[in-house]
Formats: sequence, C-alpha cells, structure tokens
Amino acid sequence: MGLIMSIPFFDIILIFARIAGLIYTAPIFGSRNYPAQIKIGFVLFLSIILFPLVQSSILYDVSSAYQIFLLIVNEVVIGVFMGLILTMYFGFIYFAGDLIDRDLGFAMVNVVNPLDESQIAITSNLFYIFAMLIFLQLNFHHEIITALVVSFEKIKLGTVFFSVPSFDILLDIVEESFVLGFQLASPFVITVLIANIILGLLSKAMPGMNIFILGMPFKIFFGFLLFIILMPYFYEIFAQILGDGFKYIVRFFNLF
Repeated sequence: MGLIMSIPFFDIILIFARIAGLIYTAPIFGSRNYPAQIKIGFVLFLSIILFPLVQSSILYDVSSAYQIFLLIVNEVVIGVFMGLILTMYFGFIYFAGDLIDRDLGFAMVNVVNPLDESQIAITSNLFYIFAMLIFLQLNFHHEIITALVVSFEKIKLGTVFFSVPSFDILLDIVEESFVLGFQLASPFVITVLIANIILGLLSKAMPGMNIFILGMPFKIFFGFLLFIILMPYFYEIFAQILGDGFKYIVRFFNLF
C-alpha cells in the first residue's frame, strides 16, 4: 500500500468535481438552455484557473481506487449543496407565482421553466425572468464564482461533508422561501379578496347579473393594474431578496 502526498492530477480532479457540482445546480449556470459541452468546458477552465490557488495536503492511496472515488463523490456533494442552496432559495418565486395565478384565474395555464424545463405558472415565469435579469445586472453570478473560490479556503479538499447540520440549512431555506413567497404575493391576494367581496355585494344588489362571467375579467383587470403599480418597486425587492440568499452559503461555510 503506497501513500503519495499531493498528486496534482488527483487534486485537479477533485477541484473539477466540486466546481461541476456547483455549476450544474446553481442558478443561471445550471440552466438547461446551455449545451453540456459548454458547461464542461467552463468547469474545466475554472478548474485550471483555480488549481494554483488551492492548497492540498491529501494522502492518496494509489493502490485502491475506492478512496479516490469517495473523495470525488464528497467534492461533488459539496458543490451540489452550494448550488442547491441558491436554487432552493429561488423557490419563493414559484410559490408567489402560484398564489397569484390561483387568485387571478391563471392556475390552469402553465409555461416551461427555462431552468429545468418543468411546468410553472405564468406569473412564476415572469418573476423568474425578472429575478434573473436583476441577478445578472447586480453581478450576483460573479458572487457565485467568488463563493466557489472561498469554498476552497473554508472547506479544504478532502474535508468530509457534514450532512445532518447542512440539512438544517435547507429546512431554514424552505421556511424562508414560503414566507418570502407569501409576502410577495400578499398584495395580489388581498386585492383579489377585496374584488371578490365587491363582486359578492354586486351579486346581492343585482341578482340578475351573471357574476361568473364578469368575475374573471374583473379580477384580471385588478391584477394587471396592481402589476403596473408595483412594478417600479419590484427591482429593490428582488435585489434585496436575492442578495440575502448568499447568507446561507456563508452559514454553510461556518459549519467547517
């Protein structure tokens, strides 16, 4: 059994594994709109750039591929978890869109999510595009790369992934995503509730009026009007929310 210290070839494989896990799950970078060849080339480029900056003191057992396989899987899991933190945090977009579409009557219509090609609500897709534009405009995609570089300082190569404390972070992210989603949708929920009350009063005052035919365009009108009123404020709201998502990555680093 031979132990050899600091084999550059194995080091760069581990670096490649962590970067690949992050790139394939992080927002923007993990979108299926990009060909796999471009993602692989980007991951390889980052691996070569970061390799001189990463310090490694791993002892590799070259007589067995089992240790190297476990190290690769561990690095992939760390990268996937970092990307998953931001991706799950973006769940507030889908939750808010579902609430709004349910009240406006658009729940039966879905569009394709450009991130993972799943079916999402129309308003969710609008919020997603708006959030991604803000994400890029504020250079948060650069912050993801910065977090990746910092991860090699905070989490050394070969460090064992702590699963139980890390899953507590995911639970907190899910909780906050629900709260943020409801807060984002609350103006529309309240407006549609008021519109329903008005329609109910009209149906009592004028029993001959077909409330089911007038109700749908009535709620849609108020929903679009509220979109026009709130659109100037969405930039600051989304910018603040998206920036707060990186605090969970810092919290993840503090576990090590």
